[in-house]
Amino acid sequence: MSRLKWVAKITRMDLLVLIYFIASVCMILSPFVLSVTMWLLPALGLFSYTYGQTWYIPKLSIRARTLRIWDKENRPFLLLIGLFVIILLSAFQTEDWSYWWVRLRIRLPFLILGLSGMLLPGLPARRLHAILALLVGFMTITCIGVGVNYLIHAESIQTAMLRGHSIPVPRNHIRFSLLLAMSILGGIELIRTKYAYRWSWEPSAYIASIVFLGFMLHFLAVRTGILAFYGGAIMMGIWFSIRSKKIWLPLALVLGFSAFLWAGYHFLPSLKSKIDYMRYDLAMYQQGEGGQYADSGRIVSLKTGWKIFREHPWIGIGVGNLRQEVDKVFEQDYPDYFEPLTPHNQFLYIMAGTGIIGFGIFLICFFGPLLIHRNFTAPLLLSFYGLVGSAFLLEHTIENSIGTGFVVLFLVLLLLRQRDVDDKVKN
Repeated sequence: MSRLKWVAKITRMDLLVLIYFIASVCMILSPFVLSVTMWLLPALGLFSYTYGQTWYIPKLSIRARTLRIWDKENRPFLLLIGLFVIILLSAFQTEDWSYWWVRLRIRLPFLILGLSGMLLPGLPARRLHAILALLVGFMTITCIGVGVNYLIHAESIQTAMLRGHSIPVPRNHIRFSLLLAMSILGGIELIRTKYAYRWSWEPSAYIASIVFLGFMLHFLAVRTGILAFYGGAIMMGIWFSIRSKKIWLPLALVLGFSAFLWAGYHFLPSLKSKIDYMRYDLAMYQQGEGGQYADSGRIVSLKTGWKIFREHPWIGIGVGNLRQEVDKVFEQDYPDYFEPLTPHNQFLYIMAGTGIIGFGIFLICFFGPLLIHRNFTAPLLLSFYGLVGSAFLLEHTIENSIGTGFVVLFLVLLLLRQRDVDDKVKN
């Protein structure tokens, strides 16, 4: 039985790192396993465990710590739960109950992980860095595979991109690009903090990985991921400029990113194909022939969302009724568009569904955790908000299960890190 003694050395933080790494991987590999790992987090916070002296069998027991919802340290997580409550309260307007139930189910992780955040202890810096290092390593290996697959099928992939398709990646290309953008920002944090688990060559490996992942982000040419990364990087640049009193740094970043995009358009065939197709799509829209094109459909979805908001400005049409209302508007105003799309902008989606009142609550619940306890002083948390806020401009990110998992998992992770910082300040 001595072989099992290593099990007794596993700590709660070790399990948290493992769960978060599995969840990150499964965002692009297995939505089912991602859902399962989300339920492990509240269990990790709710139960404690000890091991017997002979058999090392875990003995679970309810933790003695009580859940004091109104404690100051729990307020950021309580606000995240509010993003679930918004959908719950919209039930009084609902006519299409099936669509409302889907929306409620998709927002359920904000409730589950919000409660988990209240129960879990603060996350030490070395644990956060371990998760980020594992994520950077995984995305580097995955992107190497994506690149090799492209080289093997380059001609057919380029032809497909001229018709609006994307370079093949594991599962959804938008979610993959968001995780890739987060990996780059996480890698920058590792370099900033000079993190090394054991070997002296690790910082150099992180730099090489970040350069490669940055190239792959632009090579894949997914607009949401590129914009999200730039949004996050600019927010991190603002943090650095204030800290170092170099006010010119954000402007330098914008100019540098602009130059990088220009070079990418001229030297990366995939990015050039994506931009050229977007131009063609917009030209078809301007000619009134955009019914079969993706970008034209997104533009019309924004116009539709704005129209619904203007007709129901205070409390919206109701989240559960948004789908059927969008169908009506498309049928009346845009009959040539075969696939009615809900607003491809998270802010406009909330405005159309819940009106000014619901939108105000959404802004407080989503951005509030950044302001509490001066959390905006944490560069990675600030940059993550820049990443997600930028993605919200092009997609209704938290209206699908993987997007919701991505946002809430990293938000809770980074807020747990801030809890540890606050605890050390108090002590």
